[in-house]
Amino acid sequence: MKDRNVIAWAIISMVGFIALNFLMSRPFVDSPNVQMTMAEFWHTTLIAFVLYAVPIVLAALNWKPSFYFMGLVIALYTLSPVSVIINMWMDSGASVMIKMLMSAFGLALIVANGYWLVLALRLRLRQQKIADAKRFAAKK
Repeated sequence: MKDRNVIAWAIISMVGFIALNFLMSRPFVDSPNVQMTMAEFWHTTLIAFVLYAVPIVLAALNWKPSFYFMGLVIALYTLSPVSVIINMWMDSGASVMIKMLMSAFGLALIVANGYWLVLALRLRLRQQKIADAKRFAAKK
């Protein structure tokens, strides 16, 4: 799976999650459900970094199953911006401008993760066509 676009968008997804997580830990969010200390922020950031880094490194090493693990990680971390949008509009006492900006950032991250999925599916289709061409050429 040595495809630079898929790897680059996975890195964008990771950076987006970490930035969104950092912003949600700030006091301007003003949500009783989101009271994160900096220690908790660093803990979740470390976990996210490891979960993203393992399949990214394996993808750079061209290990084909890393595609599936990376998809699972990105699907898991797509739930975070969904949670941000829900928390901002249901529980936050922040101003409407903060709610809109945080929601826009969450929506942008969901779109970026969706674009990663499109790239990954295109890569998978390309790999499948190559494998089929080899298999059918060998039978002749």
